[in-house]
This record gives sequence, structure tokens and C-alpha cells, in this order.
Amino acid sequence: MAVLSDNSRSFRAVVGRNGSLLACVLLVLAVLLGAALDRSLPLAVYLLSFWHYYLYWLAFAFGANQFDVFKRDAVAMKTVSVAALAAFYLANPIDLASLIVIACGILLNVRAAAALGIDRTYYGHEVAGLPPLRVTAFPYSLTNHPMILGNVAAFGGTLINPAFRQHWWPLACLHVALNIGLLVMELAGTRRRRTVRLGGGLAFASVLSGAAFAALGSGEDVTVPVTLLGAAAVACAWALYRCYALPASRSGEVGAETAGRIS
Repeated sequence: MAVLSDNSRSFRAVVGRNGSLLACVLLVLAVLLGAALDRSLPLAVYLLSFWHYYLYWLAFAFGANQFDVFKRDAVAMKTVSVAALAAFYLANPIDLASLIVIACGILLNVRAAAALGIDRTYYGHEVAGLPPLRVTAFPYSLTNHPMILGNVAAFGGTLINPAFRQHWWPLACLHVALNIGLLVMELAGTRRRRTVRLGGGLAFASVLSGAAFAALGSGEDVTVPVTLLGAAAVACAWALYRCYALPASRSGEVGAETAGRIS
């Protein structure tokens, strides 16, 4: 019985560490399957493009009980998002001015991440209790928020390409808007978590609604079972909320690991 009990606790610990990633993988599979069956790519792209912002909000509003898991989830979700946008951007004719602006934004973002470090890039101070650190190396010598500026430049730069802009301008604009939202969230700080929770939740719900309308108004016949995919998106959002918003005391393993780390 003791062996079974230990195995059960180990299983719960593994599921707890991977529940958020599993929810996202299932969402990706459901969306891609629906898109493949009905050949409706816009809905798939919009449904897969904004989840890392939701994760940032969850961690910022409630704290990341397992910081390494949060970083893993954030990198995975952002990779899916960027890959979806890049695939359709690169399918259009090359626009040199657009590519230059995008490249400058990406280089600014990469340089800022190198100066800040991977942990602090993913809100290590705000959500994992790392001590405050003032970084003065370039590009922080020029601006306090170079990553936001780089992201806005990179996503905004796609709109310079007329072929991409014609069909996908809502996608790029939503990315720009959400990055501005991240700036507002950072300025609000963890001391105003109640405000961040309310404002961020409403903002993400609005973005999902706007993404759905953009996909449905893309000019293609959308015959995907929209209700089913919408349910999958809501289920994923709820699963991530359960993984990140529950108090650290929800399990002995998590509580012991995070005690004294999250403010």
C-alpha cells in the first residue's frame, strides 16, 4: 500500500508539472485537426497565436508556483505563436523595408534578453522572488522597456508588407495591442495584482473574441465546428487558470517547493 501511495503521489506531481503543457498540446492538436479537416487556416492561426500572453498574465497576477514550468510553457506557447505568424508572412512576396524593421525589432529583443538574463526576461523578479536588479547595459541604457519596443517593431513591421497586411492585419495589430497591454501590466506591478487580474482577464477575453471575429471575417468559408473549437479554447484557458491561479498550498509537493519564494 505504501508503494501504491508513493506512486500515486509521484503521478500527481508529474501531472501537476505537465498539466498546463498538456492542455496546450491538446488545444494545438484539436485546432490543427479541425483546420485540416475543413481547410480553414485563419481560425487555426488566430486560436493558436495569443496563449503566451495569457500565461504571462496568469503568472504576473497569481505568481508562478513552479518557475521552471512557467518558463517552459511560455517558450513553448510563444514558439507556436511566432511560427504561425512567420509561416504566413514568409508565404507572401518579400518586402525589404518590412524585413528590415522586423529584423531590427528582433535584434533589439534578443539583445535585451541577453542583457537581462533568461530568468528575469520571464518576470523572475516579479513572479519568482528574484532580488531586484538594475540593468544599465544596452539597450536598457536607452529605454526601460526594450523588449516591448522590439516586439512592437517586429509585429508592426509585418504591416509594411502590403500582401501580408491585406489579409492578416488583425493578427499583427492584436499582437501589438497585447504587447502594449504587457507594458501596462508591468507598470501596474505585482502590488496591484487585483487590478492586474481583472484588467488582464477582460483584455484576454476581448482578444479571443476579436480573433474569432477576425478569422470568421477573413473572407474564407469557415466550416470548422466553431463551437467545438471554441469549447477547446475555453477548456485550455480554464486548465491553465487552474494550474496557475490555485494557491501554492493546493498540494504538499508544490507547497513545499514554493514556500517563501513567491511574494
